[in-house]
Amino acid sequence: MELVYVTEWPKTDANLCSKRLIGDTACGWSCRNILAFSTVSNTKALEKETYRPKIHIVDPDRPWELHSITGVHKDLIQVLQWNASGTQLLSGDSSGTTVLWQMKNHLLNNWESVAESHVAGEPIVALGWLHSGVKISYNVDNIDSPSMLDKFTRSRFTPSLAQVGTKPAVGWISVTSTGLVSVTVLKNGGGTVTVTECLGSTRCHAELADIAYSSSGDILIATSDGSCRSPVQIYKVVLSWKEDKLCIETDYLPSLHVQCCVDLSNKDKYVTITHLRFINKECYEEESTSLPAEQLIISAIGSSGSCVEFWSLSKEFIPLNKIFQTSPPPSRESQPTTQKWVFGSCYTNTSAVTGLCLPKLPVKLSMKSIYNGPGMVMAVAFQDGSVKLLHRVSLKPCASFKYEGIKVDTGSQAKRQKVYSGKHLVYMEMSSTCCSIMAVDRMGALCLIKIAPTLGQALDQGAARAHTIAQVVNLLEYSLVTGYDWWDLLHTITPGMVDTVIDRLTEAFNRQAKSTQELLFSRLVAVKGSLHRLTTSGAGKSVDCYCKLLLNAIASELKSLLRPASVSPQDKVPAEKLTAVCAHSSELDLNKVLTNLDAKDFALDPNTLQSLQQLIQWIADYCLHTLSTVPQQALNPTKPGVSILRDTATLGSLREMLVLIKMWGTRKKTCLPVFSTTLDTLDSMSHLYKLTTQLWLASKEMPPADLDDNTVDECCLLPSQIMMQPLDVTPVTEGITGKLLILRQAMSFQFHTSPSHMVNMATLGHSLNIFPGSEVNVRSLADRVHQKTDVVRRLYLGVSPPEEIRSCTRCSSISMLNSPSRSPAMKSWEQRWARSCLCGGLWRKVVAE
Repeated sequence: MELVYVTEWPKTDANLCSKRLIGDTACGWSCRNILAFSTVSNTKALEKETYRPKIHIVDPDRPWELHSITGVHKDLIQVLQWNASGTQLLSGDSSGTTVLWQMKNHLLNNWESVAESHVAGEPIVALGWLHSGVKISYNVDNIDSPSMLDKFTRSRFTPSLAQVGTKPAVGWISVTSTGLVSVTVLKNGGGTVTVTECLGSTRCHAELADIAYSSSGDILIATSDGSCRSPVQIYKVVLSWKEDKLCIETDYLPSLHVQCCVDLSNKDKYVTITHLRFINKECYEEESTSLPAEQLIISAIGSSGSCVEFWSLSKEFIPLNKIFQTSPPPSRESQPTTQKWVFGSCYTNTSAVTGLCLPKLPVKLSMKSIYNGPGMVMAVAFQDGSVKLLHRVSLKPCASFKYEGIKVDTGSQAKRQKVYSGKHLVYMEMSSTCCSIMAVDRMGALCLIKIAPTLGQALDQGAARAHTIAQVVNLLEYSLVTGYDWWDLLHTITPGMVDTVIDRLTEAFNRQAKSTQELLFSRLVAVKGSLHRLTTSGAGKSVDCYCKLLLNAIASELKSLLRPASVSPQDKVPAEKLTAVCAHSSELDLNKVLTNLDAKDFALDPNTLQSLQQLIQWIADYCLHTLSTVPQQALNPTKPGVSILRDTATLGSLREMLVLIKMWGTRKKTCLPVFSTTLDTLDSMSHLYKLTTQLWLASKEMPPADLDDNTVDECCLLPSQIMMQPLDVTPVTEGITGKLLILRQAMSFQFHTSPSHMVNMATLGHSLNIFPGSEVNVRSLADRVHQKTDVVRRLYLGVSPPEEIRSCTRCSSISMLNSPSRSPAMKSWEQRWARSCLCGGLWRKVVAE
């Protein structure tokens, strides 16, 4: 474990924000790597104290940028819960109000309330979404399988509440401190339906509660009144529709007493239960050999420190009296069974537990599983500032870490000790891949802690490196299949591992079925681009990945516009015809290639063609830049564009686009790309096609053949024949990605204060010969010199764009917030990037300072 950074509140707000943080923090980390945490700040106005509960939204890559949501809640926010896709957030407060939030226009710093539910005067102690029935398991027994669909299997799971046609209902369930359970369902036409019932036959106090889901569709709820001497109650909740009315049925499951109080010698040592959590939020048992799915972690504190206990719900066979036994004896499957909570293990510490977080990775284990990787440990924070990683079943310590905040040199040892004293974590949340922890300390500071995939195992350097690479590759594959963000994995590897990780990931991708490759291609290229940014030698390849992403997206968009002139089941669609002709033709003359295609199949409305001109122009400019790198590939192999020269698929896609653009240009010349040439007789499109085809033919050879001198000479002359426009594709980053590998120490930030030393190009410097026009942080609106480019529409926005602008949180690319397009084709293109940027980063609205 290692501290990555700490973000503190401004000194003027220290007392204002931290006094009410102690024990009152709620936190949630989504699968899209968005962190939400709550605080209560107070101000004194007119001798009256006014409380303003706030929800703070933070991108962990830019922890100094804080967006606060306020206005709906008037009481302490106690619970925050993200939905499975990381797009919506639930918040529950101490007065019984639950609010559903979502991003407005998919902007990270613009949130709106879309629904509410109220259980008047009932503090919310637990909150959860109704299960949708979709669950992808991390199957460790098949982790060496070549197929990703075998590694990450879709488990059979029944939705918590089904509507007509078994469509899962969207809504949430909450548990209050007086033992009520409330279910809210969102109606299709708008509005909500809320039903409230008592959990048991009588209402009882619930200080702690947690929610889990069974594969049969039932909802499991565990409650405790906070006392070690009282039983921990477990309930089963079943939701259904009866005559179009929502019904809640509750039933008791076996309860338990914590083991630390069962022993008479220890009954006075531990008095208070501080945490009660289900290890598996989604409980399922598909095989008789699988481990019990219902597992609880309970922590208690007292005068002797604290203890953490592991419990599991197992089935036990009931022995029958001889009177009821039959001959022959019944099979084991037909014997009656009962459920019983079984104590598993315990961990004790002399310091009190202040925070606990469980792994989110849905690891599927069997009795024979031998796995010791991410998802197998939980983190427990103690009052003395220590953080322990404990095995999720045996509770054996795997690693430890001492949290002291950022080390500040105050001069003397006594002063340094004073700075460190009393700092401990009060709330922790683990990432979806279990490789990082976000935590809030008692002073309200936000910190990021990374977890090594080795989990504290005593391995030599070579074995630790191999183990880390294998685990990271598997988790990256998991992120590809699930669609989760992979940002937290970038901090677990060193620059020396990047090439090996990329090679392994590429090999695994190539073993998949063609349909799976087409589905995951864009995300794979985005992952590669972010990995290349971690190394100094991968800067050019990173640029190539982003260009490849954009080229693939534009090609898919342009091909989707093609419609056949006549419908026939035997004929191929125009896009398939184009691909087939280009794949089998080695003709260098573009006009001769056009004769093999029917112009009627590629006819488009002239207005639609004109609206696509900026995308067409980018393809031509990118082709020109790529060809211009041919003479430098030997002298500067890291230059952007060089890796494309041996990429047969990308060169083939470029050829197809040049043919399609030329075909459209015969109908509307104004849609053709514009070139400034020194020769009036030069047909730029045909010339680019000829050189691209020669590159494509050479790359198809095994091994790739060298280009003839004639082709190299023609590529050398290109910049003098055709003017090259700046190509703004270099990924500028303002976040912490890659910075930790350079600084090799924990970083310190302050909310609402941008650190100037973070604004640079990730691992890129001025010494690199990158594309013309690429400068450090030219996308910042504070820069009043360089031209700004809309990354989505490929439009020039001027030096100071007058329109509202959104910016990517990962690559800092900018785009207009409001669409100027009227063409359906361009609106369809813009809709592709409404939720996220090309690189996978989230959008945020740029607010003028």
